[in-house]
Amino acid sequence: MVIIRGMAGSSSPRRARPGSDSRTGPALAGEPPADRSAADILTERETSPETVAAMTTIASIQRVAMRIRHHLEQGVLKDSELTWTGFLVLWVLWLFGEMQTRYLAEEVGVNRSTLSGVLATLERRGLLTRRGHESEGRLVLVELTPEGGALIDKLFPRFGAEEAFVVGSLSPDSMRRLGNSLRSVQQQLDSDEGKRRRAAPVRDR
Repeated sequence: MVIIRGMAGSSSPRRARPGSDSRTGPALAGEPPADRSAADILTERETSPETVAAMTTIASIQRVAMRIRHHLEQGVLKDSELTWTGFLVLWVLWLFGEMQTRYLAEEVGVNRSTLSGVLATLERRGLLTRRGHESEGRLVLVELTPEGGALIDKLFPRFGAEEAFVVGSLSPDSMRRLGNSLRSVQQQLDSDEGKRRRAAPVRDR
């Protein structure tokens, strides 16, 4: 689902329009309404409460995930000229050691063609190496170089500090409950029903 402005919570106040001292007054043409969220509008259009609740929840997850990624890219990765995906590749290899590309793609959450381009970039920078599998020529193994390991050694404490900042307003119990809820969503997506729904056209569900 596309993230819709205001869907992340109907009670959240909107930002003031650029150049405006307040959120009151007539909106300029093409501006979203300042006093109603997408959830409010859907409710007015008699969308079921269950659908509005689900859309609001998904939009909140998407929006927060994107903002966390942006925060970490700008606050930690920018100086190292690493993309988010590039960092994840290095981090997975740093954590688990040498890995086949098919498993590395799964851990990072990208397809193999995307991973291939990321690996080529990181390899040119001397941060990892690729080699063929000893007994299975079709398989490719990826490993960090000492330079790649040193870079992650430097970035990891900074990354952890920023992650702690992001969730700093949550209590340990809130973090535990949030983690459990997100894992439940992941398990739902990974279920047989989730796989079936992704494989079947909407009309056949």
